[in-house]
Amino acid sequence: MKKTTTLLLALMLGMTAWADIPNGYYTNAVGKQDESLMTALEGIIYTHDLLSYNYMWKAFNFTDMGDDGYYIDMYSTCKYDYYSTHVGNATYVGQGLNREHSFPKSWFGGEVDPMFTDLTMLIPTDAYVNQRRSNNPYGVCVGGYTYVNDSLGVSMKGRLGKSTYNGYTSTVFEPDDEYKGDFARIYFYMVTCYKSDVANWPGCDQLDYAKNKYKAFSDWSIQLLMEWHRADPVSTKEISRNDSVYSRQGNRNPFVDHPVLAEHIWGTKQHVAWTGEDIPVDPFEKEVPIMLSVDETAVQQAAFRADWTAVDNISSYTLKVNRIAAPGEEIATLLMTENFSNVVANEDGTYDIGTNLDNYSDNLGWSGYKVFTAANNSVKVGTGSVAGYLTSPELELDSTVTVVVNAKSWVNGKGVSDGSSVIVSCGDVSETVELSTEPTDYTVVLKGCEADNVKFAMTAPAKRFYISHVDIYNGDLTAVAPRRAIVEEGDSTWRQVSGIVDTCYTVQSLAGGIYEYFVKAVYTDGTESVWSNIQHVTLTGNGDEPLVGDVNGDGEVSIGDVTALISYLLDNSMSMEGNPDVDNDGEADINDVSALIDLLLKH
Repeated sequence: MKKTTTLLLALMLGMTAWADIPNGYYTNAVGKQDESLMTALEGIIYTHDLLSYNYMWKAFNFTDMGDDGYYIDMYSTCKYDYYSTHVGNATYVGQGLNREHSFPKSWFGGEVDPMFTDLTMLIPTDAYVNQRRSNNPYGVCVGGYTYVNDSLGVSMKGRLGKSTYNGYTSTVFEPDDEYKGDFARIYFYMVTCYKSDVANWPGCDQLDYAKNKYKAFSDWSIQLLMEWHRADPVSTKEISRNDSVYSRQGNRNPFVDHPVLAEHIWGTKQHVAWTGEDIPVDPFEKEVPIMLSVDETAVQQAAFRADWTAVDNISSYTLKVNRIAAPGEEIATLLMTENFSNVVANEDGTYDIGTNLDNYSDNLGWSGYKVFTAANNSVKVGTGSVAGYLTSPELELDSTVTVVVNAKSWVNGKGVSDGSSVIVSCGDVSETVELSTEPTDYTVVLKGCEADNVKFAMTAPAKRFYISHVDIYNGDLTAVAPRRAIVEEGDSTWRQVSGIVDTCYTVQSLAGGIYEYFVKAVYTDGTESVWSNIQHVTLTGNGDEPLVGDVNGDGEVSIGDVTALISYLLDNSMSMEGNPDVDNDGEADINDVSALIDLLLKH
């Protein structure tokens, strides 16, 4: 049933791809062809709201949020959201999040407005993959390299390598097949929206304005991007993102709204005027509901009421509620990143720096014993006869600390490993990690820490190891992400409620914690709005609070509770095991019967 519903929704959205295009938005482009068509489109979409770079973190909650509560990362399989760590210099997949200029900023001159903060081409991505992609063109590289982080179970999407596409031989980043059309249409948008500026951009190998003028791209790029555009048609995800960008930035991507426009400029319909016959007329304006601030008078221990503004022409609303933190739980906070970027060595273990680590570490205050310089910006700890150790600078550590360390065992010239392990400790609390012979990320959560630093020690002499990167967090880094998952069902920590016809809904039987919630409208023509703004509420929770609707106190909600409630209303002198005030309005009356029946139907 779930698969059928999803398929029907996808088909419905596909048939209403233009549902949120304002009437007459593309009128000035009708009847034009080639460069005059592109110029007309530029005139339609160039003027838009200039957003701030910092705002992108908030914007991604609306433009790139998937149904599972995580951003749709087109570069990796990582699960990131608004609360994920923002990383400037990542050393492994899964380390943190970046704001990626899918159309690299160096191509148009750097931090130049309005291109620099154009939300259409800015996307949330894994920092490490983003930095590996750098400003290389998109292309095809059969046999290219895909970065993987086995310890976190995440990997890069796509690959990086030498181009194997006819017409270009340098390094390219090949996106995942699922998103090739998305990126092609983003690129079409960029050279169209900024058509008058492209000639003055520094450019790149993907662009060749000198030769192809308004078409902007190099010959091989035109052919490649059109292939991707045709092979990967516009998806419901792109349609939703285009609508959301429009609601915040004030312009649209024409090549998502009308994919045939790309054919008129770069493809099979060049020299043919666009008739505009595929422009539907929207019968009514479509607003997005606005979630109102929480009404504290309607917040109980395990329930709260969500309120939002009404919009016209709706058949229902859909509400999502997610718990983002449990009572007393701290979302992990990054305290320190150490890359040992100052360590340079031609041969491993040639120079003991245990007494002067400040000259080699990124953060002052590291200390150690029998610590040596090693290749690839790493350090080697210990010798064949002496057990060494490495100690972090003093930090304001909480009782729970998460350490992510990239390390490997020492291997001699004959390929024989020390079979080493590393003891990661914080005061009296420690965990021993068995090391691989390849650099690997290991995540260690230390609970009950009472010290002010973290120590990495050998288990015994001749158990040497290398360390190339360390991240230290306050809090349990592994405890946050699982609570973000959203599926069709609900439990005490999250809920999705559809079919709401009013502009408020009371969500009950929730566990204690901090919740976020947001809403969208389902219109009478079957289309949906983008998600509203997000509000937050804190509930204390009450493990002893009776189950809502369990009037007879038997531990479940059933038709027997309806019978018990009616009997109670007819004879108030009856003794009740449960709570007859089902709708929680302070009194038991016939409205509670209706509320109980509604509750049974929803289950």
